[in-house]
Amino acid sequence: MSRLSWLLKETKRWVSSGIITVDQADRIIRLYPAENKNRLISVLLLLGSILLGTGVILFFASNWQYIPKWGKISIVIIPLVLFYLSAQLTHENYPRLSQALTLLGCIMFGSGIWLVAQIFHISAHFPNGMLFWLLGVLPVAHILKEELPLGLSALLLASWVLAEQSSSLLIIFIAMMLFGGVFYLTYTLRSSFALAVTLISAAIFVNTEVYLILADNYRFGDAGSLIPFVLLLIGSSYVYMSKHPVNEYIRNFPFIYKFLGVALTGISLLIMSLDFFAPDFVKLRHSGAGYVLFWVLYIAVAFLGAYAISRRSASIKEVLKENYTLLAVDALVFTMLLVPFKSLTLMIILNLFMFVWALLIIISAYQAQNSLYFILGMIAFNLYVLVEYFNFFWKSLPKSMFFIAGGIVLVACGALMERQRRKAVLAWQKEEVASLEEEL
Repeated sequence: MSRLSWLLKETKRWVSSGIITVDQADRIIRLYPAENKNRLISVLLLLGSILLGTGVILFFASNWQYIPKWGKISIVIIPLVLFYLSAQLTHENYPRLSQALTLLGCIMFGSGIWLVAQIFHISAHFPNGMLFWLLGVLPVAHILKEELPLGLSALLLASWVLAEQSSSLLIIFIAMMLFGGVFYLTYTLRSSFALAVTLISAAIFVNTEVYLILADNYRFGDAGSLIPFVLLLIGSSYVYMSKHPVNEYIRNFPFIYKFLGVALTGISLLIMSLDFFAPDFVKLRHSGAGYVLFWVLYIAVAFLGAYAISRRSASIKEVLKENYTLLAVDALVFTMLLVPFKSLTLMIILNLFMFVWALLIIISAYQAQNSLYFILGMIAFNLYVLVEYFNFFWKSLPKSMFFIAGGIVLVACGALMERQRRKAVLAWQKEEVASLEEEL
């Protein structure tokens, strides 16, 4: 439901309740004109741009050997100029088409880098092509103030880090500076799309570098299995950032931070509950490989949380009441880093905690009357039940009984979710009616 549709529905209810008059309702509605954004058009133009760019590249790639060198150079330059020129000509009357053409120009610029290298048989370090592509697209996003090139820049930055596969201080410093520029432009444009892509790219960057630091510098062979732990810290930091004052007055930014943070936390807890994680984490503790790095990451996230929470509330009681889900995750991480658990004990704790976390999400969403996170919590809880069912009964039950019982469990979980959702919505509606009656 759009904001205007919600407002129309609510003003009708206010008029029928006698809170406002019909004339006042019309005046309120006129303050909020219909949104002129059509997401379907934007999505179609984006997909069309990607398909068109891919098709052009594949067409010329299949006929590349029959094209003379001057023709190959023309293929690189002419489409690039035409796309950017067409984008500028259509900017006033067809802004979405202009954005799609700009994106096509950015894609052609990237493909041109490898085409030129192939034409002149230039042998170079492959990740440098990703970096040059990024350095060509990021200024376009800055000059034109468009979110699609900015989102592409964030993806290229994550791709460059993955392709480079280096934990050197120079690479990390350059990546951090570029991420700083991308975040700056994201906040300048206030682009929800660019923020979501940038946050995902930032998570890829942090996990890649932590993995490389552990694997290359500390020779820790099981570094990849500890990525869920780093994702858990990233998820916590994103949820904390949703409470940061810098995002308070930017539309959708708190929601994007919190949604990605909750999703990353839930996925991380699920992976950490599997049987491979606990032994590898205990092995990390015993070897001491990169253990200080994990403490540094945790302390950084804890300080971020303390700052974000303290800016919203100075009362300890209010902090505990509003952030008990986050604080529970922080307590888990602190305990894991501090207490030398055995692998079996740690695995049991993690399996129990993921259910506790899902229940805390459900409770906090119920108290805040947030149906989205209430449903997310229910989905997480039932998913955890299903995973545990597979873990315990896959080998012990006959396969026919396993699937029959699993089907019954899924149906029961779905019915329970629907029942609890209806009960929650009904309770919220009763609370709204009661508050309206008190105001009257």
